[in-house]
Amino acid sequence: MDAGLSIAASGLNASMAEIDVAAENLSNSQTPGYVAQTAQLSTLPGGGQLGVGDGVLVTSVSQVNSAMLSANNLQAQGSLSNISSLQQVLTGIEDVFPLGQTTAAASTASTNSSIAGELSTFWSAWDSVAQDPSGSAPRTQIVNMAQGIATSLHEASTQLDQLATNTSSSLQTDVGQVNTLLGQAASLNGTIIQTTGGGQSSNQLADQLNNVLGQLSSLAGVNVQMQANGTAQISLGGINVLQGNQAATLSTTPPSGTPTSTTTTIYAYPPSATGSLVGSAEGVAAPVSSGALAGLLSGVNQYIPKYQAQLDSVATALASTVNTQLASGYTASGVSGSTEPLFSSTGPMSAGTITVNAAVVADPTLIAAAGANSTGTGPIGANDGSNAQAMAERGTVSTGPDLTYQNLVEGIGSDTQNANTQLTSQTAVANQAQQALQSVTGVNQDAQLAALMQFQANYQASAKVVSVIDATMQSLLAAV
Repeated sequence: MDAGLSIAASGLNASMAEIDVAAENLSNSQTPGYVAQTAQLSTLPGGGQLGVGDGVLVTSVSQVNSAMLSANNLQAQGSLSNISSLQQVLTGIEDVFPLGQTTAAASTASTNSSIAGELSTFWSAWDSVAQDPSGSAPRTQIVNMAQGIATSLHEASTQLDQLATNTSSSLQTDVGQVNTLLGQAASLNGTIIQTTGGGQSSNQLADQLNNVLGQLSSLAGVNVQMQANGTAQISLGGINVLQGNQAATLSTTPPSGTPTSTTTTIYAYPPSATGSLVGSAEGVAAPVSSGALAGLLSGVNQYIPKYQAQLDSVATALASTVNTQLASGYTASGVSGSTEPLFSSTGPMSAGTITVNAAVVADPTLIAAAGANSTGTGPIGANDGSNAQAMAERGTVSTGPDLTYQNLVEGIGSDTQNANTQLTSQTAVANQAQQALQSVTGVNQDAQLAALMQFQANYQASAKVVSVIDATMQSLLAAV
């Protein structure tokens, strides 16, 4: 009888443990990083002649892990964050160059027109000068339009500069977040080692570590290697940044003695002067190829500078085209157009420095609208506008600022479209990877509820055994 009660009691304990585990799973079904648990049961061998066992024992409560699916999911989420961050940067660049409508309004302020529209209107306006070279209104309109284009170029350049600043700021924020998470992971590693060393379960700590690792992967695309003791070892671009309870610190500040560079780089610094973690006490460059950091680095190092340089090329091509054409003509008084160019610069010619010659602004008659006479030393006539006509035809040439700007806009559109396509594709991949992982390690509420009913039935069955044995014992005692 005593053996039967002991066996039934072990069944009650086992069923209660299974009920507790199922309740824990259901309670944490939406908790980030939580991995479903299961009670591991083992039979207790008996020592009697009949070979009847001594019941059941709960040996442990284990997590349902899949190293392969976890690694695939971390990689997929890192790639998704990379594309997503880059797509946001490209969208910001695209917003700098709206495809506006051409306007004929003459103003020194920028309008909602695209720069392409302003250029088109600018070339057309030279027709009016050619038709009325002695008139002041057409010349004033040219000056106003030139100032409008210069203003638009200034604004676009400033917006790109601001986008670069904002992107760098986001990068710094994410680097700080990565450092915080690395510190949390190091702390969790240390606690896991202490907990398992004391013979206690570290499942809850492992769940917290999983959540931290997921965030790190999204931010920096880290490579994670789980150790036999339940801790995580993390590397970034082949550089070890977390081992045990030791974590490196990331920074965009280069080590002393590093050659000056315009490229932003992520560096890893060891937690101590030994440099044993990252390989150098001075810190080393940590190549980042995935996660949000990678997308932001691509934006600040590659795409924004590329389009800033192309915008500068538009300004350079505009100034060169206009000033060269003016240099071949003359004012009505016979002054060479090379004397007073329309566009000048406060420094090296760029979108941020291009300006309209102050002398021409003050006196539009300095615009060299006339062509050279037969000797090439003066204007053909006081009312000659042949050079202005030649300038108007510059807008139909397949080279110059118009083509340069067109290539810029088309390049932005192409890069943005590619990023959008990749984002859609990678989103599907990341969702699939996450679903595959959840199907194994996540909590299936329907399955848990069904199992809970089974555990309850098992508990009731064990309780019934106790009741039967108790009734039998009472019957035997009554019969004595």
